[in-house]
Amino acid sequence: MSYWINVYRANLKMAIAQMLAYRFAILIWAVWGFVGPLISLAVWTAVSASNKSGIAGGSGQSFSRADFAAYYLVFMIFGHLTMSWDAFEFAYRIQDGRLSPKLLKPLHPIHSDIAFNIAFKLCTSAMVMPAWILLFVLLHPTLPTSWIGLILAIPALFLAGALRYILQYALATIAFWTTRVEAINQLFFTVDSFLSGRIAPLSLLPGVMGSVALYSPFRGMGAFPVELALGRIPTAEILPGFALQIVWLSVALVLFRTLWASGIRQYSAVGA
Repeated sequence: MSYWINVYRANLKMAIAQMLAYRFAILIWAVWGFVGPLISLAVWTAVSASNKSGIAGGSGQSFSRADFAAYYLVFMIFGHLTMSWDAFEFAYRIQDGRLSPKLLKPLHPIHSDIAFNIAFKLCTSAMVMPAWILLFVLLHPTLPTSWIGLILAIPALFLAGALRYILQYALATIAFWTTRVEAINQLFFTVDSFLSGRIAPLSLLPGVMGSVALYSPFRGMGAFPVELALGRIPTAEILPGFALQIVWLSVALVLFRTLWASGIRQYSAVGA
């Protein structure tokens, strides 16, 4: 354990130093995370304005303007803390040969990538915290109804971050077979936007789509910790929600290890 602590401490120091050297650039990337949730919030706020009783979903839940504000503000924060960009960058490493020196090191490349991911979130969270607070003050969201839900949302958020990171890293390894992965990545993120609750709360999704979203890995990466924090998950459904996160994380780990082992055997760098 002390070995891994030292490894991540060293990588985090290097990553944070690099992030602070490009403060304005990483701030722009962090602010970009506001766009999607705020657009969805604006749309659903306009819809709810025409219905004073709120928007009712198929599960019996309803959303008022303040409920939508709470949902999307929490989703914005949680989405920032669980984001990952490796699916977009990995192909470029193969194209220009930057992956080759990483493979010569005694550590798997994923460890340094995880450290950079954590460093980005630490640095940018401090930068955008005032904006988050200001949005909460201006939009007057519905406050969480349960402290237990808030506490349970913490491990759910860690599981969501781990699931998203491993699953997207597994997606990134497709670049071992084809470096033209933009279409695959965009398809993944389009499906993720619908089934994770980014575009609309899952309880508002119609019929089959809502059922698919409930058991998909995307809910565990997005809506589940948000709904848990806001007290929108019945007590009987909390443990099954955690169980699904763990099951999908296990599947993602097996998928990643399988794709990595197969891909690295036939890897040949273009730019090395």
